[in-house]
Amino acid sequence: MTPNRFDRMEWAGAFGDLGTLIPFVVACMAVVRVDPFGILFSFGSAMVACGLYYRTPFPAQPMKAIGAVATTQAAQRATITSAAIYGASLATGVIWLALGLTGTAKYIAGLVPRLVAVGIVLGLGMGFMLQASGP
Repeated sequence: MTPNRFDRMEWAGAFGDLGTLIPFVVACMAVVRVDPFGILFSFGSAMVACGLYYRTPFPAQPMKAIGAVATTQAAQRATITSAAIYGASLATGVIWLALGLTGTAKYIAGLVPRLVAVGIVLGLGMGFMLQASGP
């Protein structure tokens, strides 16, 4: 097993995800009133564990999706509690862990052509930009 590297590229990867993570974490704390210690400790623990296992910085993208849904729903006065966010996060983590351990995620990724995945990401990005610039 190769040791962890701590060169400038690894540090850049480790901190490169903060630009999108921090707004969701702050929004969850401000809008949904999620306990700061719980959310920051959970994110930190998950990132350190993934970094040690995979030997590289590893973003926590599914958690950002949960944060985005929670804050937008709470802003629209829907009933979103911190317990609902914790439950969604736990369920998401268990599902991704099961998909990864069984090899199902790799199998599904092999079924989807790269151009399709890039098109979906591009479409979502364009949709977010249009939504942000609209009335």
